[in-house]
Amino acid sequence: MPWNLLLLPLVAGYYIFTKSYFFKFKQQRIDQQRLVFESIILAVAASIITYSIRLFYESVASPEFQSIVYKAIPIKSPYAGTSLCILLLSITFTEISNLFLDEKKRIIKAIKAIGNEFELQLKSSFTENKLLLFTLNNGKIYIAWVKELPIPSVSKYVRIIPIISGYRDDQKNVVFTTHYLSVYGEYIKEGKVQSISELNTDVILNSDDIVTVSFFDNEMYKVFNKVGKVES
Repeated sequence: MPWNLLLLPLVAGYYIFTKSYFFKFKQQRIDQQRLVFESIILAVAASIITYSIRLFYESVASPEFQSIVYKAIPIKSPYAGTSLCILLLSITFTEISNLFLDEKKRIIKAIKAIGNEFELQLKSSFTENKLLLFTLNNGKIYIAWVKELPIPSVSKYVRIIPIISGYRDDQKNVVFTTHYLSVYGEYIKEGKVQSISELNTDVILNSDDIVTVSFFDNEMYKVFNKVGKVES
């Protein structure tokens, strides 16, 4: 096989590794050398599968039909058709398999495998419906559910459904100013919407603006507040 024809299998391996939901969310944090290595492994696997298909095709197709197919291939170099098929089959397999894969589940698995502490906490809120307390660098705070997980190392924005918002005063105490949950309840009670997601009250936070994030438990918050007032 001419060396220039090896380029197509390598492109096929790279396409699978960066586009397939099986791999794309994890590959964001690997170094360039490993990216090349993993792409080569996938290229070899795709080449073996395609070559096996070619052997099967040659065993069942008539010589006349094979001659027609060969004439239809624009490049007449040896194995050019095989290399082209490797690329086309890899793209086809990747796109079709993505239709049957749940993107959110693959992102969750990727965060579980390579996520940092911040991303793991977002994942827990998203999968377990736990409230998080976000403190921003301007002093504003949000108590919210995570609605959409950011792709590791790709998106630095977090989409949340706020429950309460407020700010931290000069003593860094939390002061609540807006209670979204009561508003959500009124809209649902009046039949204007069926669920909170229909209200389009999502807030998108830039992770660079988030100073701290922690789980929020209302009962525990009340206890800490009560103890703090007694001590003061």
